[in-house]
Amino acid sequence: MSEGLRPFSAKVNRRIVCCDALQFYEGPVRSGKTQASLMSLLYYIATHPVKVGIMSGNTIGSLIRNCIKSKMGFLDLCPKAKHGMRDNVNQILVPTDHGDVTIYLFGGGKANSDDQLRGVTAEFWYADEITKHHQNFINEAMARLAASDYPYMVWTSNPDNPRHPLYVEHTDKYLHMSPEEKEAFGGYHEFHFVLEDNPIMTPKKIAALKLRYTGMEYKRKILGERCIAEGLVFPFFGPQCIKTPPSDVKVGYAAIDYGAVHPTAMGWYGRSPSTKEWYKVREWVATPEQSASMTTADYLRVFEEITDKLGGINRMNVAIDYGGGGEALAREFEKRRWMPQNPNKSVLDGISEMARMLNTGRLFISPDCPQTIDGIYLYHWDEKASERGETKPVKQYDDTVDETRYMVATFIEPRVRK
Repeated sequence: MSEGLRPFSAKVNRRIVCCDALQFYEGPVRSGKTQASLMSLLYYIATHPVKVGIMSGNTIGSLIRNCIKSKMGFLDLCPKAKHGMRDNVNQILVPTDHGDVTIYLFGGGKANSDDQLRGVTAEFWYADEITKHHQNFINEAMARLAASDYPYMVWTSNPDNPRHPLYVEHTDKYLHMSPEEKEAFGGYHEFHFVLEDNPIMTPKKIAALKLRYTGMEYKRKILGERCIAEGLVFPFFGPQCIKTPPSDVKVGYAAIDYGAVHPTAMGWYGRSPSTKEWYKVREWVATPEQSASMTTADYLRVFEEITDKLGGINRMNVAIDYGGGGEALAREFEKRRWMPQNPNKSVLDGISEMARMLNTGRLFISPDCPQTIDGIYLYHWDEKASERGETKPVKQYDDTVDETRYMVATFIEPRVRK
């Protein structure tokens, strides 16, 4: 176990040593639920004669970042464990007193993710961000444990829409089982965490974290409440987020949301060396007439003309959405020796990061970008989708917002995180 790890409270320690069939660790960001759940997993592995298990995340990449190689992640907590590829499968090998334990790693976020589990027989399953798993994967993973003598599952999640399928089809049902049903199931517990449960979160750190989120994100990621998405996506957005770039801002990046059936939007960005603030400096959005007649070569010409007027940018510093025909535009750019990046298109994660950058004064929108300003003001949650347990914005007024989101995800957030 890593040196310097502070102890959890007695309440959390009791949760860690619970080895019933299913534990659901739910709570806001930085509440300690991931670290505690991983310690529970390691306790279970050390105290039960098991050989094979499963760990899953939305993607394998997110699982490794969140749980395997993170600070106080699996490899920190169990330094003798070995992570790597074996027989073309991502896995962890854990030495124990009763022999080595193999844990297979999977991404569970896609509709066909369950195909990876075919033929796997496992004794335990750890799922990070379970609300981002596809229902097919959840059902199949539970089936993989059917023959286990010591069935054990740990799910973690930030709170989501109270009508989310995970709650409706699983956790709410398990919570209301009769005593006889719970005994037959093997036991079920919901462990709700708060920021104060994490021993490294001081009052100062908690106060700083609270400034990063607003609206629905604040309720879910700070207060730890399940809530529906309603109203504006960026309710805080106002004049304080709109500012003329200072003279030391040099345009160095661009992002494009290509539209075959909606307007193509382009944006150019720069960072102030003196203030460390990012600015959206310029925008271009196709008119309906342009959208009906312009080819990918035409869009490239417009992009290069505006980029040249702004002083030019590195040919790797442009993000293009490859979906919806965007790959054809990317290929057009490559003909001119551009090297466009395909952005991370996770809508909710992207919205969260974009909101954090705008709300904390890391990103400003220039008054010269009126369609972006209008788009952010008008961007709102789809309340009909919320009624179905989904969390997503209305696909309207979103072209410039999507393009800005791609910029944040691809270039701004990784640099701010460093």
